[in-house]
Amino acid sequence: MTDNNTPANFGNEQEVSPGRVIRATAWLGLAKLVSYGLAFLSTIVLARILVPEDFGVIALAMAIIGVLAGLLDVPVTTALVALQSPTDDEFDTAWTISIIRSVLVSLLLFALAYPLAGMFNMPEVAPVIMALSAQLIIFGLRNPYFENFARSLNFTWDVYAEISSKICQIIVSIAVALIWKSYWAFVVGLIAGALASMIVTYIAARRLPKLSLRSPQRLLGYSIWLGMSMVVNRLASESANLIAGKRFGQAMLGELHIGNKLSTDISYIALIPIIRSLLSAFSRLADDMHRFRHAYLKAQAATVAMALPMGVGLALVADPLVPLMLGPGWDRAIIVVQYFAPCASLLMAAGPIRSVAMALGKTRVMLGRDVILLVIRVTCLVIGTWTHGFLGLLVAYVASTILTTIVNLAFLKRLLSIRIVDQVRNFARSIISTLMMAGAVMVVDRSLNLPDTLWDNILTVGVLSATGAATYATVHTLLWLAGGRPDGIEQSALLVARKLKLVR
Repeated sequence: MTDNNTPANFGNEQEVSPGRVIRATAWLGLAKLVSYGLAFLSTIVLARILVPEDFGVIALAMAIIGVLAGLLDVPVTTALVALQSPTDDEFDTAWTISIIRSVLVSLLLFALAYPLAGMFNMPEVAPVIMALSAQLIIFGLRNPYFENFARSLNFTWDVYAEISSKICQIIVSIAVALIWKSYWAFVVGLIAGALASMIVTYIAARRLPKLSLRSPQRLLGYSIWLGMSMVVNRLASESANLIAGKRFGQAMLGELHIGNKLSTDISYIALIPIIRSLLSAFSRLADDMHRFRHAYLKAQAATVAMALPMGVGLALVADPLVPLMLGPGWDRAIIVVQYFAPCASLLMAAGPIRSVAMALGKTRVMLGRDVILLVIRVTCLVIGTWTHGFLGLLVAYVASTILTTIVNLAFLKRLLSIRIVDQVRNFARSIISTLMMAGAVMVVDRSLNLPDTLWDNILTVGVLSATGAATYATVHTLLWLAGGRPDGIEQSALLVARKLKLVR
């Protein structure tokens, strides 16, 4: 007879080493690069088939779904990654709770879809919300044993699930868009992608969960504060879309959504793989605070070093780049990228903070932080939007991001006892290098002064991107050499270059 209270590991949970974390992060990074690259191409294609109003409908529907789904969110599958030696009963209980939660959220969405659509004066949103409830039920059916791969830092199947889901979503979305030329292309594509990802979890795990609520104690004890934190965090992240949808209507919301998506996706390529792998790694370092701090500082420095030049660089080339990607009719999206892209990269300064709190079991502390950030974000956006319109919303978003970064660094000081000044010093090379990069790109941009034609815009983007990359890499390397070659991302890049025989 099988004891369902024994640990349910398949495969050995090996000791986490820095090398394994780096390999896992690199593997996930490649997957995210491919996934976001495909999504990026899909956005470009769909933007040329559909109109801003279509994107506005989907943006508002997804914002409402995200907030309402968060109200009943119990992230028990996340708990399976962080908890020590979860049992079969806990895997079964997690699956059952996920199913119950997804059904309850779907019923809530059906009940509130039309009232909320009426509140925003967008009746088209109601049927979209109701249709997308199917996506939530599919997510609830994912195999919980799939999380065992993350526990052992084996992300091969994560890569398969990510890419197969994205390919399926993109093919279906573009096909439906070409046929219907409607925002329903997004809906059908999202459901198809969720279904593909869910199927992969069962192919990978090859172990079927059962309906059971026998062991909820550890799961709920871990998840309750994290779930509340994620609700508040989702409210903060969707606040710009909700306010813009109410204040400006579908078309402007659509351009805000596209500009925000272009801005954040690039930075998230750097962030999400690190977050995913570090949660497993940090969970095993929680008893050794010295190693924990060292691991966090390395992750923080690497994240900022990758994200900051991406965000600022994207803002610098947005004027010629966005029309190349999206075509005509997206003028406001250019401005959104110029404001939002640096903000997205700045938030990477405390990117792994949620993994830190989860690994240390400080999810209640995260809830307090998220409430503060929600108040800051909503207050800034409401004041900016209702006093200065669309431009006021953009400026307010920048102001709230700066305040958010300060709060995040302060909370990291509380969690890890790392002074704010030490955290800033940890990624100071990236800040200085980015500022030098921005100066060089602006000087070259003024000197080019090419006509606004297709090939001249392509040339402008190419020259500015090359200038920015060369300047950033050069300054970063010189600062690293001047600082005595400290352990950091430069050392890792040098090792990779030597393996590829690019340098001796």
